[in-house]
Amino acid sequence: MAELSRWGNEHPDRLGGIWWTYTTEPEGGVRMCLGVVDDPAAVAAQVRPALAHPEHLDVIEQRNTLQELQRLADLILEDQITSWEALLRSGRYASEQEFWRSVSEGPLIMGADVDPEANKVAVGIVPRDSAFAAALLDRYGADRVHVFWDTLATAWV
Repeated sequence: MAELSRWGNEHPDRLGGIWWTYTTEPEGGVRMCLGVVDDPAAVAAQVRPALAHPEHLDVIEQRNTLQELQRLADLILEDQITSWEALLRSGRYASEQEFWRSVSEGPLIMGADVDPEANKVAVGIVPRDSAFAAALLDRYGADRVHVFWDTLATAWV
């Protein structure tokens, strides 16, 4: 994985992500996965010679770079803070305590982080709110974001 990380650091404009996956195929075991935004065959040919076990590498074509997705995750969180600041300054609430009580009822973004395998930003929201999820997907792109909710476990939009 160190070699894959080094390659990714040298090619941030091509890196979609790096992760481990586990297979149940007859040979089984752990696979190293390298997501790239262009020409996976060429990248595989470039990277495999540096690996101790090149047969355990899967190079997968992805749409978004890891850099782009990290910037988007940061933007989603910044946008939420900006909207809270505007709401707090709007004069709609008698006190900051009232504001935070209202905000805590949701829907809230509980986190936004890059999911390299999905090649998207995973955005956790509470409580379950399909309209809020749809607005997030519409605003930031369903091809770059997926939303999960409630317990932040398994329900994906």
